[in-house]
Amino acid sequence: MYFQLTGAIKRRILLELKDSFSKHPIYNKIVPFIQDKYSFQERPQYGIVLKGSSGNKTSLSADNYLGELNSHVMLCFYGTPAYPIEWVREDDAVLKANNGVMPTEPGVYYMEILKVPENASDYGEFIIDPLIDAIQEPVLLFTSGIETVARLQNTPVQGTVRLYDNGRYMLKEGVDYNVNYVTNDIQFLTTFNQGARVTADYRYTVPSIGPVAFHWNTADFRTLPGVVLAFGKRAKVKDTVAIVVTKHRVATARAFGGKWDFTLELDVIAQDPIQREEITDWAAMYLWAEKRPILSNEGIELTEVSMGGESEEPMDETGDIIMYSASLSIQVQSDWEMHLPIPFTISKVQPVIPGPNVVGTVPDPSDPTSSAGLIATANNLVFATLPLFQGRNNDFERIK
Repeated sequence: MYFQLTGAIKRRILLELKDSFSKHPIYNKIVPFIQDKYSFQERPQYGIVLKGSSGNKTSLSADNYLGELNSHVMLCFYGTPAYPIEWVREDDAVLKANNGVMPTEPGVYYMEILKVPENASDYGEFIIDPLIDAIQEPVLLFTSGIETVARLQNTPVQGTVRLYDNGRYMLKEGVDYNVNYVTNDIQFLTTFNQGARVTADYRYTVPSIGPVAFHWNTADFRTLPGVVLAFGKRAKVKDTVAIVVTKHRVATARAFGGKWDFTLELDVIAQDPIQREEITDWAAMYLWAEKRPILSNEGIELTEVSMGGESEEPMDETGDIIMYSASLSIQVQSDWEMHLPIPFTISKVQPVIPGPNVVGTVPDPSDPTSSAGLIATANNLVFATLPLFQGRNNDFERIK
């Protein structure tokens, strides 16, 4: 985690310096020579080199626990662990522009990798198969109480239909109703009170999205509006994960985090001592005055920019050309977080048929046929449509 965070901080500082110097009327030619480490093929006339970094962790609490994360989106494994994307977030800018409403329909979006990049300039491809949530869809308003037929608006995925009487009492499939998964028809098997209102929760499929191109270490903001998909470098062909989107913000993860204090050491080099002094002063002013408030708004705090020593050394064996250098030290503080997802919501527990326990004996919780085995039998859990998973799932991604 330290080197990933340090690498991102270093790249950002160098990019901000390049942005500032690109607007300078004289020293805009330094931009290609603002680099990490001395990676020049030939010594330039002048340049800025980030030569090293160090850091210390600052704990905000003993266990680094920050609290629960409430969000519209969550990243989950599907089957075996896979890492085609590193994390997902809701896009605040899109939500604000949409009056706080998530533009992507709630549901589970299964992403599968079709092609992976071979290098940084290459691209990969993925496809998304949506499984959309229908929540509180009106099914039937009973006028007489003896109506027997209704129809859903979409073709439901088998096993996801939940019918509710007046939004409170969950009906039981096979006892209160049957579903025709071809015609979308609902056949009611019992009578209801006049004025009873039946609603449905279920999931249904829609056409796939893609193929969509992606690159290493980039974020996708467009495929699922309101959702940020962050790609790393760990994708493999046929990797599949699930992105869960909810209509309202729910507790999706427990957040752990703290702060890192970094020290970045830069060298300003030039063949002329006056150029060295001017570039050093401009770099310090750009970071401390122009870029500091911008970075602060993004959680990167520049706490100190200080000057170091000066030196000079020959550029060639003859010693005819001297390279002058000055050091610049930057103190940076940044947050880190790790999210442990809260995976699912239980909407119903089917009772277990009591086993052949002898009267007077203690029921065995390890026996799934025992009445005490109710809490031990994962197959008897029917999970809500937010999301639908069977059994305990320990394969959720840890978001960094």
